[in-house]
Amino acid sequence: MVITGPVGVGKSASMPALAGLLAERGEAVAAIDLDSLRTLWPDDPDDPFHTQLALTNLSAIWPNFAERGARWLLLTDIVEHPSQRSVYEDALPGALIVILRLDAPLDRVHERLHRRESGESLAWHLHRSTELHGMMTERGVGDIVVTVDDHDPLQVATLMLAEIQRYQEKAGELT
Repeated sequence: MVITGPVGVGKSASMPALAGLLAERGEAVAAIDLDSLRTLWPDDPDDPFHTQLALTNLSAIWPNFAERGARWLLLTDIVEHPSQRSVYEDALPGALIVILRLDAPLDRVHERLHRRESGESLAWHLHRSTELHGMMTERGVGDIVVTVDDHDPLQVATLMLAEIQRYQEKAGELT
């Protein structure tokens, strides 16, 4: 499950809550914020967001989770286009990749960003969130889209889990 959405929508905050809900149901779940697998300085001009580094690292560590019984892998990442599914399929051979996009009114996203960022970082995040919101909406990113507003992480996770269950039922993959 790739959890995406514009910066500031709540991906990183809600992923642990979703992992907790799945674990409460007895599911073996691993959770990775792909930003943690791409953090490196200096930046690489050929891979400015270190996307390839993150995917290479993901390919290396996923087998360790799978060997220990993980049935679910929750990832947070930015998905700008539906065609990005193939990079996750390449990094996780044999996995069923489902992209879940969190969507929120842009003014709410900007409120969150104002609370957590400042200066040049705030300006960059405001611009990037607006850009990503437009891209993701126009391009139809997400097999599942969960609309959130001023929800806390557990509320978001509960909404995500309900939509995941609907998606599974539609796909005939009842678990």
